[in-house]
Amino acid sequence: MTGDYTSVPLRPGARWTGARMQQGRVLLDGDYNLTVDAASREAQRLTAAAVGPAGVADGSSAFRIGFATDGTLQIGAGEMWIGGLRAVNSTLIAYTIQESVPPLPTSGKALLYLDAFVEEIQAAENPPDLLDPALDGIDTMTRTRVGWRVRAKPVNATSCAGAAQALPPLELSTGLLDIVRTSPPVPMDPCAPPDDPRGKLPDGLLRVEVLDSGTESTARFAWSYENAAAAVSASVVGAAATLKPSPEVTFVSDDLVEVSTLVRRADRVNHGPLFVVDHVQPGAGGSLVTLKTPAAVTGSPSGLCLRRWDGQSIGAAAQTKALLNGVDVGVAFRARPGSYLAGDWWAVRVRGSSADAVEELSAAPADGTRHFVQSLAVVDLDARQVLTDCRPTFPALTALKDTTCTVTAFPGDDLQVAADKLPDSGGELCLAAGLYPLNNPVIIKGKRRIVVAGIGPATVLACTGHESVVQFHGCSDITVRDLRAESGLASTPERPAGDEHLLGTLSFIDSSDVTVRDCELACPDSAGRTQSTVFAGSFERGRSTGQVRVLNNRLEVGNQQTGVLVVSPDEVTVTGNEIRLGPATDDRVGFHPRLVNELSRFVGSHVVANDSESGHTISLPGGATMRVAGATVVQRLAGQFARTVTEKALSRGTPRQQLQQFTRRALLAPDSLDLSREANRFLTGAVRSRSMSQGIVVAGLRANHVRIEGNQVSGVLQGIHVGLAGSGDATADAGQVVINGNHVACAVPFFWTRSRHAYYVGSVQSLTLTQNSASLTRIGAALSLLGSIAGSPVEAVRIHGRLGYLIRVQGLDLTGPFAAGVAITDLSAWGKTPRLFHVSDVINMSGTGPALVPLSIPHDRCVP
Repeated sequence: MTGDYTSVPLRPGARWTGARMQQGRVLLDGDYNLTVDAASREAQRLTAAAVGPAGVADGSSAFRIGFATDGTLQIGAGEMWIGGLRAVNSTLIAYTIQESVPPLPTSGKALLYLDAFVEEIQAAENPPDLLDPALDGIDTMTRTRVGWRVRAKPVNATSCAGAAQALPPLELSTGLLDIVRTSPPVPMDPCAPPDDPRGKLPDGLLRVEVLDSGTESTARFAWSYENAAAAVSASVVGAAATLKPSPEVTFVSDDLVEVSTLVRRADRVNHGPLFVVDHVQPGAGGSLVTLKTPAAVTGSPSGLCLRRWDGQSIGAAAQTKALLNGVDVGVAFRARPGSYLAGDWWAVRVRGSSADAVEELSAAPADGTRHFVQSLAVVDLDARQVLTDCRPTFPALTALKDTTCTVTAFPGDDLQVAADKLPDSGGELCLAAGLYPLNNPVIIKGKRRIVVAGIGPATVLACTGHESVVQFHGCSDITVRDLRAESGLASTPERPAGDEHLLGTLSFIDSSDVTVRDCELACPDSAGRTQSTVFAGSFERGRSTGQVRVLNNRLEVGNQQTGVLVVSPDEVTVTGNEIRLGPATDDRVGFHPRLVNELSRFVGSHVVANDSESGHTISLPGGATMRVAGATVVQRLAGQFARTVTEKALSRGTPRQQLQQFTRRALLAPDSLDLSREANRFLTGAVRSRSMSQGIVVAGLRANHVRIEGNQVSGVLQGIHVGLAGSGDATADAGQVVINGNHVACAVPFFWTRSRHAYYVGSVQSLTLTQNSASLTRIGAALSLLGSIAGSPVEAVRIHGRLGYLIRVQGLDLTGPFAAGVAITDLSAWGKTPRLFHVSDVINMSGTGPALVPLSIPHDRCVP
């Protein structure tokens, strides 16, 4: 703002929104400019509020960074909003065309960013556009525009977020300035003519500007009582400055002048000392001004002119007199501690014609030009390739859709902040498409009637460092729908394997009335702790979770993990879900403690009690022997154990116990043993078996109504489990349980020693289990070996506990070596009537056992 003004119309802290004319009044430049500036400021603020810090319209090439076929870095044409300002690049240009911008780094990666600012242009800085030839060199108004530069910074990062750390902190000076009236002006010279302006303050604007950056003691300050508006367009070569004709501004010997360019202020370039005019030679085509020292400027930079100042000072920590024509006119300024940036300025109104009135400032911030920066792209200068386009985009107004969301979040937003904005009484958090990486789970506490919704699998929430992605605590009436959530490993130094309170990808803790539908959820392979994809329950024993509905989801469950775990519901509905073993996520799955323990017990179980059983006798140190039955590979492994075990080790436990320890050591520290290739292949192949622990589990102290229908569960040790706990040795009874139309594909390692089931129901009052199917595959060894190893029995359906008035099993299609189709154990002492037990339409053609155990249960059409 270097025009010929009488006042600063609108300071940053002022709240004026405009000026209104009155009839018959004088119109001041300050009033007119206030209206212009206020409207411009309001438009800038509104634009920034609508667009954000920066943005280009979707699909726009504005300021898009690219490389031409010859490797030239180019800047796309178009408009970009930045800090509420509209920066316009009218045509595709090369980076190097920009004036006074440092060259690109020679190699490596670089961040390209846009630097934008409001730029005011005087007639002296652009005569062709601002001077009307008919006025014979007399200027009228100044003009403003949005200036911009695209700059480059070397970086190591390849992402926009990582490279953004290199953005410069382009800000205003932190130093504050005082401008005060110190004394009355010097009396006029009696020999001076009337109204001689050299004897008193002028009517104008006193400007104090930072010419060279520094502190309050080192910065160079200059001042002008005419707002540094006295400027004339010039061409400068060394100490010679040829001026354009100017009827308004003339220079005389000993004037202090700045060799001024637009770039100096826009780029905050230090000027150095002001120049002193040696002499002036008038000319018809413009005066020739000779400076006492040569200027360093070369060529014809934009806005080149000579600008007059009244004084300069290096530092102003102490009160500095603002002399006028070398005379103390009773005005001074002082710079308070802080930084002072070149180009920043302060201005006050002075009125010599009215009692020498001077507007004073106290601890005033700079009125300087604010810069706004925005990353455009990260590029590889060696490969001449754009690595990442960093320009934020926004949709056109016509592309915006109505929304009923209470809070909307987008990738890059803080989801915890967004969740905290939800009212306690209810609301919907809508998540736009994109990836939301999380370091910690989003936690929602104490709210009711809450909906969290994405737009399907395109909305991805990924929390790699925690077993939960979203946790609800003490909430009610919750719905999570249409999104994908991926959790990380639960085992951390702070929460090691074996801790209680195992959570799910979505966790509903001490919450009630929960719905999860149309989601994709994933949890990784277990590293020791058991997780789930959906957990609804309480850490307070017996607390109800109300109604829980898990509907039409796709669950990717890691090795030894659980799909759905619901604890103590009043009612639970699990329907239409696809629950399958997810892809391997961690090498540690090969050493899962549960698999190691199971395989060790399996090998140890082949030590038989006496010679009457089949097998081979193996000699041990100290004259002891043990008899080992089973497959040849197990016997050979036992033989290698016998060659390595010591008599001292045998004294610490039975041969079976020591064989189990040997097997564990062979799995966890194989390099310490000289195992045969066959034994090593057998053990590692077995322990690398992958399967879910359980698909759907309903547990706790209550389950009044359970409906599990139409689910596909594959790659699981135990598919569907409804079994309640209780107080002491007593278990609780489930109420009405309906299990209908499900398919369970069991994948059970051959060495598993604990009994497993496709379907398990514990104590229950009423059970309807209809139109289900199941398959069984034994895993962990080659098919040729599986045929020679007796695996642990797996039952298709196990109903065990206190059974109530109705047990109905109808339509069960089984494939695979199930030991039994339906096994029922009734522990109740039922004395009531009537009571209905019935099993029908069960086929187990490939099984190794009967379709029904015991056969005393009423049944028909059961094969075999």
